[in-house]
Amino acid sequence: MSYRLDLVIIDQQPAESRFALTIHNLSDKPIFQWALHFTMGRWINHASLSHGQMEQVGSYCVLTPDHNTPLLPNGHFYTEFTIGTQPFTLLDDGIIDAFICSDGQASFITPQPVEITALGLQQPHRDRHTTPLEPTVELPIIPAPQQLKALAGHFTLDQHTAISQGPHIAAGCSRWLQAELENLLHEDVGISPEGNIHFQLREQMATGAYQLLVEQDDIWLLASSEAGFCHATASLLQMIPAGPSHLADAAYRVPMVEICDAPHFEHRGMMLDCARHFHPVKRIKFLLDQLARFKFNVFHWHLTDDEGWRIEIDAYPELTRIGAWRGPNETIVPQFTTISQRYGGYYSKQDIRDIISYAADRGIMVIPEIDIPGHCRAAIKSLPDLLIDPNDHSVYRSIQGYQDNVLSPALKGTYTFLTNVLDEVCALFPAPYVHIGADEVPKGVWADSPACQALMDEQGYKDTKELQGHLLRFVENHLTSKGKRMMGWEEATHGDKVSKYTIVFSWISEEAGLACAKAGYDVVMQPGQATYLDMAQGHSAEEAGVDWAGKLTLEQVYQYHPLSELPANDPARHHIKGIQCALWCELINSQSRFEYMIYPRLLAIAEIGWTAPEKRNWPDFSARLAGQFAYLDKVGINYRRCE
Repeated sequence: MSYRLDLVIIDQQPAESRFALTIHNLSDKPIFQWALHFTMGRWINHASLSHGQMEQVGSYCVLTPDHNTPLLPNGHFYTEFTIGTQPFTLLDDGIIDAFICSDGQASFITPQPVEITALGLQQPHRDRHTTPLEPTVELPIIPAPQQLKALAGHFTLDQHTAISQGPHIAAGCSRWLQAELENLLHEDVGISPEGNIHFQLREQMATGAYQLLVEQDDIWLLASSEAGFCHATASLLQMIPAGPSHLADAAYRVPMVEICDAPHFEHRGMMLDCARHFHPVKRIKFLLDQLARFKFNVFHWHLTDDEGWRIEIDAYPELTRIGAWRGPNETIVPQFTTISQRYGGYYSKQDIRDIISYAADRGIMVIPEIDIPGHCRAAIKSLPDLLIDPNDHSVYRSIQGYQDNVLSPALKGTYTFLTNVLDEVCALFPAPYVHIGADEVPKGVWADSPACQALMDEQGYKDTKELQGHLLRFVENHLTSKGKRMMGWEEATHGDKVSKYTIVFSWISEEAGLACAKAGYDVVMQPGQATYLDMAQGHSAEEAGVDWAGKLTLEQVYQYHPLSELPANDPARHHIKGIQCALWCELINSQSRFEYMIYPRLLAIAEIGWTAPEKRNWPDFSARLAGQFAYLDKVGINYRRCE
């Protein structure tokens, strides 16, 4: 490696830190008209640089020396700068990726790799967090069922096993079970009238409830709904041992048991961010397998953001031709990782139909998110003639460091764009919901736009937040006309223009969710402090992740009780529809890290969503969790070890 980058904290205050950055030329040749390109997850105070100039778009920084000073052989360039932030505690807080270019490359950048040394933190060493678990139990089902009665004996699952033809509403989970059994037994498993695994309709049972009875010669899955049959299937799959009992004939001994069960919360979801880093279809399907296994019923698909547009839209091919890709020579500049290459991807409509169908067989509803009016930089850069108002001179910066990422509520093209995009989204996704984001619109936006000011005067608005409400009300009405119900983050209520028909997802805090519920909105609880799986899992500097909402260990996740202090008879409790976790993916660009951040905390979230609070306790959960590791090992999941 010819170049090395060192970053060290030289002064640290509660809300501000001073850094020293050194770039070394380890080669025997000078470089002229050079620039250092790197990513930093915090906003750098450009005026604070001791040497050089800085440009920053999001996390992407370009540092150039004063007076085109060359970088001499075995020489270095040194500068200092300030970041107004709480002290860094994780190595991931530092510079994630970097390259250098030379000879004043303006029209086409040729990146040269840079070695990045570990961030020099000013904090004492902290050991890796460990989680002692109880000894495993024989039936380690997660989430914990309402009633479970172990019986004497076992059912032998082998090449003679077949699935009996069940009611129409069990067809999807029959296909799911068939696929799982064929993978276990390495041979075809039939669905016929003569099978010994039976799906039977019990119309008197509640939606989502199920019964599972494993006998010596037969297995019975009983439910009144498609969801109930999927939940029964999930419990059955968890009861199959991770390895066959008889290796010669691949036979599995399934313990005889009787289970009666039903979910605590109606909505049990996971949100996956595919905009910051693109996750291939295979990865998503494998995740859906695990979500279904642990009885999640919603996959919230974050498809658009500043850093990438991931959904094919026929009306605007530029959204994926331009907006799905970023790189040093692309319209969308690099972000986060892999910055020296063209990076990206998108889902074709056929990809999306395939994932929706795959999820449906497993009892999972796919809800798309098209994030507006903020987080729209990829769309705006793809369609500048439609989405940019040249007379808008407003100055703002989003929390992620963008100064050009918000749609204008006063621009005709905005409404044309939203109508066409949402029409295609509504036609593609069968779910009765569409999530529209609505979060993190920065202060200062629309303040110096003559068109926006004229719209405010026309409507009698006093605050620019009302412009956001104006735009979202249009979207809500349009979605309603398409038979869809709008969802959004809690900022969707800003401007007080959307109706109580909108479902609010509370991410900022528990208190924000409570306030929305008391105001009459249906709410899904998703506070970052308890449900964000991109948070680091301990205080060791080596832990992967971020920590703006705090460190989040497995135990802390499990201890979360949504709105636990709200009285059972408070009318606001009827507005709490469920719980959801999220994996934001600024730093997650590989299968290994993807899994490390999710597991085993996902299993704790599963139990919070399914099992009534009074039936939950940590020792019991930890014993069942210990019994799940053999399965996670078998399927090759890179979970964070508890020991």
